[in-house]
Amino acid sequence: MLLTIGLAAMSIGVAIAVVGIALPKTSAPVRFTTFLQYATMAGIFSVGSAMMYAVHRYDGARLALVVADAGMVLTAGTMAVAVAALSTRRRRAALALVAVIALATGAATATMSEEQSLIIKAAVLAVVCGVCAIAAARSTVAPRHPARLLAVAMGVYTVYSAGRAVVGAATGWAGPMGPVFRSLEIGSAVAIMIVLACGLAIILSLRSPSRTADSVSGELTVIVVGDARLVARAYGVEHLRSLVNEMRAATHAIDDRAVDVRDGVATALPSALSTLSDQLQNGFGWSPEEIALLTERRAARGRGERA
Repeated sequence: MLLTIGLAAMSIGVAIAVVGIALPKTSAPVRFTTFLQYATMAGIFSVGSAMMYAVHRYDGARLALVVADAGMVLTAGTMAVAVAALSTRRRRAALALVAVIALATGAATATMSEEQSLIIKAAVLAVVCGVCAIAAARSTVAPRHPARLLAVAMGVYTVYSAGRAVVGAATGWAGPMGPVFRSLEIGSAVAIMIVLACGLAIILSLRSPSRTADSVSGELTVIVVGDARLVARAYGVEHLRSLVNEMRAATHAIDDRAVDVRDGVATALPSALSTLSDQLQNGFGWSPEEIALLTERRAARGRGERA
């Protein structure tokens, strides 16, 4: 019991740390960084789920199976959110929905027999993985080839999970195909191949020369609020957020190919800092002190900008 709770807490804690602390410092545009955050979070959930299945097989702990089944749904749902290119509000709503579905799946595992709960889990995974496969195939945040690999991998697991649900509901696990679809060894092998394929897709995304679909070629000027942490402490987080949002709005108004980066924006405008300073002073009423907070540097667009 304590091992199960400890491993679950560790997986969730690491996922939160990755999403909230480590990956925001990644040197890449915001949309690509967000994709990496949630894709990595999905990977952590998959590892946690695998550990829970190992615990369940070792000592038969029912709680471990509950956490493992919920973790599988969290893995697929979080990956769907990663590739879906949602706005912040929609992303939060989607994550909340994924969490509710995962909790419901765990509740089914806790209250039903293993035979019944396996059918429920398979049906839920068929739907969630199908949504993820469609989102990956249409993704604008992941590079094209890794996105296709993700779509194929999740599509394969959609078909497998749907087959499991249909066989379990129609003929039962005692039927001719029941032992094949209920087999822990076969299920584990399929899941491992899917996880490896998804992991390979993430690695390929990091190595891709064109990280996002909205990439532009050439050299950009990256303009950010210098020492954002110090500014947040001095003026408050809300004021920092307001400055960054106004800077991005001003830049996009005069450069429709500008790319948001952490705490700022990357633009191909000539004399970008002076041009943007004039825009912010005249259009947004920035004071000279606020203008002085901006810093700039040159960066090749094919590589990530640390901002």
